[in-house]
Amino acid sequence: MNEDRASVARMGSIIGVAGNALLAVIKVFTGFFTGSMAILADGVDSTTDILTSIITWISTSVSSKPPDAQHPYGHERADAVASKIVSMIIFFAGAQLAMSSVQKLFTGESSVENLELVIVVAAISSVTKYFLYRYKMSIGKKIDSSVFVADAMNMKLDIVISLSVLGGSIFVGVTGLQIIDSIIGLVVSVLVIKTSIEIFWETNYELMDGLKPGDNVYNIIFEAVERVPGVHNPHKVRVRKMGYKYLVDLDIEVDPRLSVRNAHFLAKQVEAAIKKDQENVYDVHVHIEPSGNVEDENFGIDSSREFGKNTDKDH
Repeated sequence: MNEDRASVARMGSIIGVAGNALLAVIKVFTGFFTGSMAILADGVDSTTDILTSIITWISTSVSSKPPDAQHPYGHERADAVASKIVSMIIFFAGAQLAMSSVQKLFTGESSVENLELVIVVAAISSVTKYFLYRYKMSIGKKIDSSVFVADAMNMKLDIVISLSVLGGSIFVGVTGLQIIDSIIGLVVSVLVIKTSIEIFWETNYELMDGLKPGDNVYNIIFEAVERVPGVHNPHKVRVRKMGYKYLVDLDIEVDPRLSVRNAHFLAKQVEAAIKKDQENVYDVHVHIEPSGNVEDENFGIDSSREFGKNTDKDH
């Protein structure tokens, strides 16, 4: 599983680096040659995409490593850490572009030559970025990688950026209003900054041992446990996600007269039921209690889907 995941991620990263490198070179040179701030901003954004693709490549290689003494849970959170780095790089690029665009607006230095070249390059970029977006997002969903999804989100923004440059350049050509180019450069920089903040926020759930809104894993766990005969009141359930893996902790109640061997057998059945119903469950830790046990437990999710309330004791 890890080898296949690493192989898919490696190929996706290589294609991302190659595609963005080609676009970055074309757009940056076009920006310097024509004086277009908008296409130059787009080129700088593509340059940061090269870095993000390389970071994605490195992080997926690290996350595929097996657990060791220093990382007993594995290395999957390398994806989330890499996503933070990606967001910071994108933010820095956006901020630099914003300052340059504002400077051009106030100094009135906007002057674009050879608009036809800018239009052609922006059109090529729009089409290429669309295919890169679709490709990166398909990989992110296939291997459940937050850093690939973050990279795909950035590609999606790049489509909007290139289309804005394309439309703006056509408008400049029709109206002759050169200042529009600098305004587009500023708008592009704001979009870049906005995406960086969204990517940064997206990974907070995983790094803080939380789950994204809409994740149905708790309902799946309770429904799985309900099918195991002899097991009652699943509570103090806690789930955290590391990369694409779920780690589950829960308490269950069983007949207090059971032997340790039989209680252990029920715990293994609970584990098997959860893993059967929920894909990518890496580990299930089951704590056994005697039926009717009452403790002051103010954390974890109980069978009523409420936090920190273990009140279902009527067995």
